[in-house]
Amino acid sequence: MEPSQNSISTSSPSDRAVLAGIQIFRILGGLLVLFYFIEAFASLWSLELRNPSSELRFTSSMVDRIPLGVLGLGLLFLHPRFIRRKVERFVLGGLAWVPLLLAGIQLLLIPMSMNSAARLFQISSYNLNLEVEDQAKKVRSVLDTTLRLSEMEQQNMVNRYNAANPNKKPVELSAFIQNLKDEVQLQEKKINEQRQAVMGQQKKILYGSQFGYLLRSGVGVAALFFLWRAIGWARQGGQKSLGLSLATSGRR
Repeated sequence: MEPSQNSISTSSPSDRAVLAGIQIFRILGGLLVLFYFIEAFASLWSLELRNPSSELRFTSSMVDRIPLGVLGLGLLFLHPRFIRRKVERFVLGGLAWVPLLLAGIQLLLIPMSMNSAARLFQISSYNLNLEVEDQAKKVRSVLDTTLRLSEMEQQNMVNRYNAANPNKKPVELSAFIQNLKDEVQLQEKKINEQRQAVMGQQKKILYGSQFGYLLRSGVGVAALFFLWRAIGWARQGGQKSLGLSLATSGRR
């Protein structure tokens, strides 16, 4: 068992410096924990449920702040000690459960983040399909308009085309219509290929970011869990064991 803070003699300057350093670290840890909760509540306040973009920003910001919480709590519980004051024991005993609580919350945010990513991709795909369909309609409209014309009007269109391209071999009406159909099919194929490429890129970026999120979240949850185990001395059972140990050694 590491000696308690109360057992550190303050008779020498070096011992007093160690005690002062521990107190400074605890103050810094408390401030970091306070900042963590302020930023977490600010993110929660700006969260828009059923908005996948907002949900993804929230889950990402929460996992990004895990190092701040781990560092703050680690500094706050820097040195094991027997807590004599009931108020301090109550406060620190409650805070000693915070890492486990944060780990549980982060685990619950993982399915939320994955579901939000899937919904965001679905919405993006839907909007992209609408845009592609609109482009395809514009391409097909030329062919549809031509096919609705009378045969005489179609022939006049072919005549104007041949007159505008004197260096090319004159085309017949049937060949002109077939060429127009082939061109429309080619344009539709290009539009669909572009749609597939854009959707593939979006999917790669979105799910790639989710893979990174899962890694960071897993590391953060593990860090919070190990921190919770390490500061067990501040909880009720840990205080009893620490008190008995110090009493036995005569250093309480």
